[in-house]
Amino acid sequence: MIAHISVSTKPNEVGPVAVLEFWVQALISQQFWYREQPILFLMDHLCKAAFQYVQEDCVQKLLYQQHKNALGYHCDRSLLSSLMSWIVAGNVTPSFIEGAAAPSQVWFAWIVLNMESIFEEDSQLRRVVEGELVINSTFTPEQALKKAQAQLKLPIVPSLQRLLIYRWAHQALVTPSDHPLLPLIWQKFFLLYLYRPGPQYGLPVDGCIGRRFFQSPAHINLLKEMKKRLVEVADFHHAASKALRVPADGGEGPGENNACSAGYLTSPELHTELVRLFNVFILWLEDENFQKGDTCIPSLPKQYDTHRLAKIMQNQQDLWMEYLNMERIRHEFWEALNLWIQVKLESHSPPSSLSVQMDFTDPSSAKERILSNLKKHEAPHPPLLLHALKAPVPVISSASLLNQKETMQLIRPDLNLLQQHAKTATLRESQQVALDSELLDAIPKQYVNREEQITLHLECRGSSSRKCQGAAVVTVQFEGKHKNEAISQQLHVLLKEVKQLQAEASKPPSQNIVEAAVHAENLITALVNAYKLQPTPGIQKVGISLFFTVVEYVCDETQRHPPTRQFFTSCIEILGQVFISDTKSECKRVLQTILKNRRLCTLLSPYFTPIAFLSEDNSDMIFMLLTKFDLKQWLNSTKPPLSDRTRLLESIHLALTAWGLEPDEDILMSFNIFCKHWTYLLLYQFPDQYSDILRLLMQSSAEQLLSPECWKATLKALGCSSSESKEGDCPLPVTESPLFPSSPNILLSDEQVMETIQWLSDFFYKLRLSKLDFKSFGLFSKWTPYVADVRKLLEYLVKRLIGSEMACLEQGPLTNSRTVLRSLHSLIVQLFKPWILVLEDNIR
Repeated sequence: MIAHISVSTKPNEVGPVAVLEFWVQALISQQFWYREQPILFLMDHLCKAAFQYVQEDCVQKLLYQQHKNALGYHCDRSLLSSLMSWIVAGNVTPSFIEGAAAPSQVWFAWIVLNMESIFEEDSQLRRVVEGELVINSTFTPEQALKKAQAQLKLPIVPSLQRLLIYRWAHQALVTPSDHPLLPLIWQKFFLLYLYRPGPQYGLPVDGCIGRRFFQSPAHINLLKEMKKRLVEVADFHHAASKALRVPADGGEGPGENNACSAGYLTSPELHTELVRLFNVFILWLEDENFQKGDTCIPSLPKQYDTHRLAKIMQNQQDLWMEYLNMERIRHEFWEALNLWIQVKLESHSPPSSLSVQMDFTDPSSAKERILSNLKKHEAPHPPLLLHALKAPVPVISSASLLNQKETMQLIRPDLNLLQQHAKTATLRESQQVALDSELLDAIPKQYVNREEQITLHLECRGSSSRKCQGAAVVTVQFEGKHKNEAISQQLHVLLKEVKQLQAEASKPPSQNIVEAAVHAENLITALVNAYKLQPTPGIQKVGISLFFTVVEYVCDETQRHPPTRQFFTSCIEILGQVFISDTKSECKRVLQTILKNRRLCTLLSPYFTPIAFLSEDNSDMIFMLLTKFDLKQWLNSTKPPLSDRTRLLESIHLALTAWGLEPDEDILMSFNIFCKHWTYLLLYQFPDQYSDILRLLMQSSAEQLLSPECWKATLKALGCSSSESKEGDCPLPVTESPLFPSSPNILLSDEQVMETIQWLSDFFYKLRLSKLDFKSFGLFSKWTPYVADVRKLLEYLVKRLIGSEMACLEQGPLTNSRTVLRSLHSLIVQLFKPWILVLEDNIR
């Protein structure tokens, strides 16, 4: 195993993690492995190697999972017997370490206790126990443990001796004095013993929690033994540091026992540091002021090593690797590796006689013993036969993607099944609607009111002075409820049919339907991926044919059934985007398909791209196509909603801005048609599009993206382009539009004139302040091409404003003319302010 791990660290090898996991899984898969000394011996060496290569996590992970299984967190029946064995043996909480500690397998104990520490943290056992001890000062550890078990609802009642503070204490007692891990084991103990949990529970920083776990006489004696053990370890390292200073004549110093290699001696400096460390541990263990919480750590003497003490009390988990004798660990690792290589390479002769007694302690005969033991067991069974599984969905071969006929043969059966499934579902839906209709018709007829008459005899009891002549006879007529048995029977049958129909509809689709959908999807995906990888005309031809084949199977039923509609829509979408869009040769075919079947219009229109059919010199063709589109007739006949008209307006605006400030001569005819369409939308159901057109006109002009001809067409449509009237005259309202004779009045109302003036004032003022050039040089430099048209618009608006105010004065002579004049002056000033305003330096 050690050789295997060493080889795995070389370049291009699997690495030590894989080898460690392999050997650990092989060893812990044995039943009751934690009781077998040979397995524990091997696990100890594996844990040592894992520590050397800093791969302890991979071993802890495997042990952690088996530990959880043993505690009942998973129902692993293979561990049931192990679990019962643990319980019968008297250990309430299972553990891989039999007894309180493992003196012979320290490396294994180090890994196991760290793993159990992780589990104690994950299960929140330690946090809850410490919390109960902090909150309830009179609680014993046993009471806190029971309270934690009830709160956390653990599968197995935890035993007190299995708490990690006791486990580390016992392991520290039995670990040999010269073992490299001993300082780290004591560090783990003091991390729990000197921990301050107060702030974690909202309490002030108080004393350490450790002494609360050592209140009973047995635990007090345990602390005394630990102090005694610390003194012994400190004396051991002190003697070892003195002895190592004298050169040894091939022998070991008194401070080194047989655990060290014969040819290796620990440096005296490390022994000296360890003496100092264990003396610090003695002070920490003896000082009871730490438990009371009235100690100022910085004021402690130097002997307390306040820097490390603060780290311990802050629960910093970083290991003190400077006290670890890594040279000795590496030396022992290579010594074991060399011994194994020597044994492996030696040739062993077979024993001359069976009667010869084999020496089981001789390493050179290990190979013979292993082979002899293996021959005693039965031969392993051969592996099970591997039966080839048939794929539920046939695999799409790459060759079929290049054959159009073969591709169609592959997908048509799938599309037939999906279409038939949609027809069945639609038929079931129609039956459900019919049954619901019958139910709605029959339910009101189930009970009817019929006129009835009953006679009641009312008894007269009389009185002492008067006698009754008999009971009174009262006849009552009313309409009583009567059940129609025929209708009731009909309803019973209908409800039975509805339940049967709903049961059939709620069933999942059959497997062949699912396979057909997956197979068709795989075929389309493979074709698209192949085309993206290498776009060849052959694959494109197959993709085009596949697109129109899928379109053929779209019908009313597939569109009514949501899953099938979604499937066909997705297939058409991906095939259309990859193979149809911008493909010149398919524009005509797509249009013919749409005209032949109008229900496909919304489905196929995104992939109808006639612009791909046009050549570079296409101005005449564009003009011809545009002249065939009678926008006025379309608006009056179809009466499109405002949202559709807004989208059309934005498209026209996009085209006008694309031609720029001065359109080329070869596109002037098309440009003029778009200007007419622009005004048609403005005049249709005026003023629906007025605000949008005004906004687009101003924003595009601010960037000089629009031709002044658009201004002229807009002003002409609004009736404010002709200003030949005498000065001071107000424009008269136009009562009939030359474009839409049915429209009674297309001019702006007085309220709209006021809103337009306010909006233009705000727009030009914000524009003036938006850029540094506008602030410095005004708006004229950028608006030069449009100044004449802007002047006409402002002149028109101002005259309309003055005319409306004069009309109001004539109708209401009580109105103060001076007030009206001030209001008009303020509005006109705000309108022209952005054009003539001189900005100060602080505003700029």
